[in-house]
Amino acid sequence: MIKWGLTIRASGMCLAVLGGLLFIAPNVERIAGGKIYGPFVPNIIDGDTLGNGTERFRLVGVDSCEMGQPIRFSDQEGQLNCGYFARAFVEAFIGGQEVTCYDQGAGSYERIVARCFVGDGWPSMETDIGAFAIYSGWAVPTEHAGVLFQARYLMEYMMAKAARRGTWNGSSVLPSIWRAANKNLE
Repeated sequence: MIKWGLTIRASGMCLAVLGGLLFIAPNVERIAGGKIYGPFVPNIIDGDTLGNGTERFRLVGVDSCEMGQPIRFSDQEGQLNCGYFARAFVEAFIGGQEVTCYDQGAGSYERIVARCFVGDGWPSMETDIGAFAIYSGWAVPTEHAGVLFQARYLMEYMMAKAARRGTWNGSSVLPSIWRAANKNLE
């Protein structure tokens, strides 16, 4: 015979532990042993890439609009540059502050895949540049980071979409679809 009360409590505890891991595990960069870059004042290359003068950093788990990718808004004539907005929003979020990036152990087109934070305090979602890019609506979670980061940025993605921020207020395609259709522009 199944003891439903025990089964439900055990299931609830498993969900609580899993939920805790989703919010804690991606925020332990300082003790995870990866290489740390910074602090430095970054050059914002686009909505998901920063530079420090010698290296370029690809924000882990984030795929932003590309420079030249078109977007249309119902209250605007013609199309606008989606990548311009993605870069501008990240630039405004950083606001000339110093950034610290934590290497996530993979490369992408001669870039260091990293999680980058504004300021010199303990990494958090409030200082996570990738989380902001997704929350602003100018980026989406991407598969190149693995399931943990996709799940970690899910809340920011859902909030941006529900509030119709950034690209969710206009008409555009996902950056990966636009890149696939425009390979000759890279």
